[in-house]
Amino acid sequence: MKGAILLVRLYDMESVITASAKQRSLRAIECALIFFVLPLVALLFRKQLAFKVIPITLIISAFFVLLLKRDTTFDRRSLICVRGLSGHMRNIVFIFVPAACALAFITFYAHPGLFLAFPLQRPVPWALFMLLYPLLAAYPQEIIFRSWFFHRYTVVFESPRVIVAVSALSFGMAHLFYGNWIAPAIAAAGGIIFGYRYLTTGSLPAVALEHGLWGDFLFSIGMGWFLYSGQIQ
Repeated sequence: MKGAILLVRLYDMESVITASAKQRSLRAIECALIFFVLPLVALLFRKQLAFKVIPITLIISAFFVLLLKRDTTFDRRSLICVRGLSGHMRNIVFIFVPAACALAFITFYAHPGLFLAFPLQRPVPWALFMLLYPLLAAYPQEIIFRSWFFHRYTVVFESPRVIVAVSALSFGMAHLFYGNWIAPAIAAAGGIIFGYRYLTTGSLPAVALEHGLWGDFLFSIGMGWFLYSGQIQ
């Protein structure tokens, strides 16, 4: 009798392990298709998709929010958590200030024609962009590449460093769409920063705030040109 019970328990354990392995495999395939294959497809149709990036991003992020809210294992508070935001801001500024100064210096010498062109030549659209980018671009992107990615694929990438790296790589891949090497390089670097911030804070608003800060800065100094649909040829 005891032997039969032991066999049943071993069978149940094996079923759990098999199911877990199957789940990891399916999630890995899903991740590859959504975050690595789909960006390559978008690259082929970038001319047709130009100026449709924000609407597409909003639709995808809204769909993922619906899926996350139906998932009982997902902590919904992370989507709106602002507790400790002032403390997070100190850490954000600590990284932002030296890196932004270096990037502004590089932009001034490498692309002088772009440097501060947006705010100086089109101040009203620039001011509107500064207000809307964090809400319409940064936050929705962070839902996709941080909230969804980290919750959905932790079972695949069990190491925090690995999931940050893969998320950053996928974020860079998504910016291949712009048809230049600068956009995916900047996005991948930002993805590392944003992924680390999400892991350490568990707050999507904090990550979106940091993302919005960087986005506004890049478009202000001129590097945003490489992330603009208007330059797609």
